[in-house]
Amino acid sequence: MKTLASILVLVLVLGVDAYAQEDYFFGFEYNTVLPSGETDDFGGGWSWRGGSFGGRKVVRDNTTVGFWVGWHVMNDEGDEYVGFRGENNNLDVTGYQFRYVNSFPLMVNGHWYTGMTGDIRPFVGLNVGTYYIERRVEFGMLVVDDDSWHFGLAPEAGIVFPLGWRARGLLTARWNWAASAGGSGDITYWNFGIGVAWM
Repeated sequence: MKTLASILVLVLVLGVDAYAQEDYFFGFEYNTVLPSGETDDFGGGWSWRGGSFGGRKVVRDNTTVGFWVGWHVMNDEGDEYVGFRGENNNLDVTGYQFRYVNSFPLMVNGHWYTGMTGDIRPFVGLNVGTYYIERRVEFGMLVVDDDSWHFGLAPEAGIVFPLGWRARGLLTARWNWAASAGGSGDITYWNFGIGVAWM
């Protein structure tokens, strides 16, 4: 976690420095999360717990490069069978349990925009990097967890629109794929964001 905290501090410092540049912008998003595939089986349905931060540098009128970091939480509980496979822990239980997935994407990205600067601009993009994934099962007094780093991709689509002064609104949708690693299979989920960015 110290490494993650150091990365987030570095990102915030770079973001504040970017504020002084008109060809940079940075912003925050509130994210909802919808797990898919096996992640949905383990981590439950829709989650309202997520947030992210990112910055982008304008390299052409319709192209940016940048970074994106986030924290997305999925959880479920129930009286059912769960098979948990981790790098150092395996668990097969039937009974009431609490299950959690915490996902921390750390990505670089590129985006392409349509429309004119200062107008409503739809965009598409691709985030590439790593996910730090924590999966956890609590069954009575037994706790089994698995923490691992995963290579991942997050294709993205969204809209950026003017709010006034140098502020822009953001609406985003991303499909997150973290490749299998550390004994766990692929982690997949959608996140939908609403946020604000400053130039």
